[in-house]
Amino acid sequence: MSGTTMAAGVRQAYDWALAGAIGALLGLYLDVELVQSSSVNVRDALAGLLIGGSIGFFLSAWGPFRDGSWPRLARAATWGVPAAAIGGAIGLVLGEQVIGAFRGGILGRAGSWAVLGLGIGVGQAFVGRSRQRLVMGLVGGGLGGLIGGACFEAIRVAMGNRTELGQAFGIVILGAGLGLSLALVEQALRRAWVQVLSGRQEGRSYLLDRPVCRLGLDERAEIGIFGDPGVARQHARILSGPHGYTIEALAASASSRLNGRPFTGTATLRDGDRIELGGTVLLFRHR
Repeated sequence: MSGTTMAAGVRQAYDWALAGAIGALLGLYLDVELVQSSSVNVRDALAGLLIGGSIGFFLSAWGPFRDGSWPRLARAATWGVPAAAIGGAIGLVLGEQVIGAFRGGILGRAGSWAVLGLGIGVGQAFVGRSRQRLVMGLVGGGLGGLIGGACFEAIRVAMGNRTELGQAFGIVILGAGLGLSLALVEQALRRAWVQVLSGRQEGRSYLLDRPVCRLGLDERAEIGIFGDPGVARQHARILSGPHGYTIEALAASASSRLNGRPFTGTATLRDGDRIELGGTVLLFRHR
């Protein structure tokens, strides 16, 4: 792995962990302030709804917020928040059945929160709407919940069963663990992606998880390139096929270069190729 790719991976893992932790803390605050119910199942469902939805919002909003794309942020939240909230509600209710079966303990709590993490992770998959992201959401969410649950129980016991303080630390760890796990699992399982080497979104990585990924200023493009006057709305698109990846230039009047050479029409992509669209440089990676 090159130093540039590693630095981008570390930045993504840090950002997602921070986003997950903030979302979890906000979700816990909303749960404490808003949820009042004598029914355990109703309380668990509402708590999972708030915590899952809050974590889902911050994880979904991170990329569009960094890009400065408010329409994309609104769309990500529209898809990610309800899915993560429903997943969190179902996950926490089912998770309580798991901890009951284990009669508590670290294994029970870890298993319980792993189910919660799975629910939130599936919700994140709805943002990307691809099979690849579904696998990543399941693996990352399950691992994050497992780690967060085990840490919560260990902290609770270490603090002499002070549930409130232990819960706060545990929920933050859950959110951070979910974000970190989702980022690391994506980096481990991704097959192809592009990384922005220069431009407003320098360091940002975009997963190529669809048969066709459009690049340009268009807010609906899978890879939005913003803040560059030399980039067209529909500048290019990357296509995946049985024989690999190709890039097709769509804007005849805009500058498109591959490894320093102008190109029109379609060109084959190989790992390490440098794509220049206007003044923005991207690195194509494939394994």
